[in-house]
Amino acid sequence: MEATPRCDVVLIAGFLGAGKTTLMRTILKWPGDLSKTAVLVNEFGQIGIDGELLQGLSTPVYELTNGCICCTIQGDLLRTMGEILDRFHPRRLLIEATGVADPFDILTFLKSSEIENRITLPKVVTVLSGDLWEGRECFGPLFYNQIKAADLLLLNKVDLLPKEEVPRTLQGIREVNPSCSVVPTYHCEIDPGMLWEPVIRSSRDTPSHLAHEQHEEHGNANELGYTAFAFENEIPFKKDSFHGFVQSMPVNLYRLKGFALIGNQRFFINHVGGRTEWVELAETGPTKLAFVGWQVQESQVLAALESCLERAIHKLGSAKS
Repeated sequence: MEATPRCDVVLIAGFLGAGKTTLMRTILKWPGDLSKTAVLVNEFGQIGIDGELLQGLSTPVYELTNGCICCTIQGDLLRTMGEILDRFHPRRLLIEATGVADPFDILTFLKSSEIENRITLPKVVTVLSGDLWEGRECFGPLFYNQIKAADLLLLNKVDLLPKEEVPRTLQGIREVNPSCSVVPTYHCEIDPGMLWEPVIRSSRDTPSHLAHEQHEEHGNANELGYTAFAFENEIPFKKDSFHGFVQSMPVNLYRLKGFALIGNQRFFINHVGGRTEWVELAETGPTKLAFVGWQVQESQVLAALESCLERAIHKLGSAKS
C-alpha cells in the first residue's frame, strides 16, 4: 500500500497584536485551492475570538483556549492535531499560536510526539509588528525566540515606521536571525507562494539543535506574569464610558480584542500597543472581550468595565417592554 502523504504544517507565530489573525484571514481568502487545508487556533485566554473571526471561510477551524500550546496544553495540541488528521486528511495544517507562545518549544514537542511521522517539521512564519521593534528589550527572551525560530518573517505594519527606519530594522532582524527570509508587509499581504514554499533544512537545523544553540529559556507564560481573562455581557456599554476605558488602559494591559456592544451597535475592537482599531459590524450580539496583560489586576479591570454598562437604561427598557 502507498504511504499516506505527510501533512505540511505551517506554524504562525508572533507577539501579541502583530497581525497573525490578519495573516490567517488573508490566507483563507486566497483564490487558490484550500479544500485540503485545516486551521488550528490557540488562544491564551478563556474565550476564543480568532476562531469566530475565521469562521465562514469554508475551511475547518479548531480552537484551543485557556492555555498555551508551547507549555501548558501540549497534550490538547497533540489530541486535536490527531483528530484533524484523522477526520479531514488535510494536505496543509495552519497553526496560529498565541502571542506568548515559544515556537522552539512547539517544534521540539512535535518532533518527539507520536504524530511526528504524519506531519512535516513545521515551517515557522513569524509576524513581527514593525512598531514593536524599537521597544524589543522590554519584551524579554520570548520576543527574540519568535524571531530566531522563523523560516519566514513578515515585518508587518511597516507603514507605522518612518521610511528611514525600515532598512535599520531589517538589518537588526537579520542580526538576530541571519537565515530567515524577511518580507516587509502591510496588512500581511504576501505572495501565497512564499508561504507554501518548503523549507530546505540541513541536519543541524533540527528543533533540538535550534533549542540548544539559540533558544533562550523563558519559562511559561503564567510564570512570567502574563495573565489572560475575559469579559462577556449582553448589556450594552455606554459609548463615552467605554471609549474612556479604552483610552485609559494601563500600558501593562497589552491586548484587548473582541466584540463590544455599544448602544444598539456591535463593534470589533482590536487594541494593542496604545493603538485601537474599531470595525462596525452588521450583525448584533453580546460583548465578548479577551484581555492579555502582565501583572494586571483582573478584578480592577472587570470592575471598570462593569461601570461602563448601561444598566439603568437597560432595566428601564426591560420594564417598559
